Amino acid sequence: MKHFIKLLPLLFLLAACEEKLPKPTQNGSNTIACKVNGKAWIADAGTGFGTKKFSVWYGYVNPPNKQLFISANRIAEGDNSTIDLALEDVKVRGTHYFSFDTGPAPEQMRYQNHAMYTEYKPNKGRYITTSRNTGFVTFTKVDTVNRILAGVFEFTAESLDGSGQ
Repeated sequence: MKHFIKLLPLLFLLAACEEKLPKPTQNGSNTIACKVNGKAWIADAGTGFGTKKFSVWYGYVNPPNKQLFISANRIAEGDNSTIDLALEDVKVRGTHYFSFDTGPAPEQMRYQNHAMYTEYKPNKGRYITTSRNTGFVTFTKVDTVNRILAGVFEFTAESLDGSGQ
C-alpha cells in the first residue's frame, strides 16, 4: 500500500493532463475533432476572411460524380492548422475510403479521395494520404434536408516534402 500512495499523485497528474475530445453526436452540433499525433485537435476558427470552424462543399467538379469537401480549421494555443477531407459521390451512410495517391502535383488533387493535414504553426508541413498511408470516413448520419453530416474519420498521412515523416 505504501508504494501505491507514492504513485497515486503521479497517476492523477497524468490523468488530469489528458486532453479530451467532445463526444460524437448525431444532431449537427457543428463540431469536428480528432487526435493528431495523440494530441486533441478541435476545430475552432477559420483563416483568411472568415471565422468559421469548418466549411463543407458538395457539388460537381468532375461530372458525373459529385464531390464532398470538408475543411476544418484550428487556431488556438499557438496552433494554426487545417484538416481537409475529400470524397467522391457521398450520398448515403457508410464507410468511404481515402484511396488517392498524390503523385507529383498535389494541388491538382483537391477533390480526389484523400485526407490532408496542413500545419502552418508552430511548424510548416503538409501531410496527405497515399496508397501506402490510407484512411476512411464512416458517416453515421447523412441528412441533406437538415444539412447534418455525422460520423468518424481516421487516416495516416505522410509529408509531401519527401522526408518520410
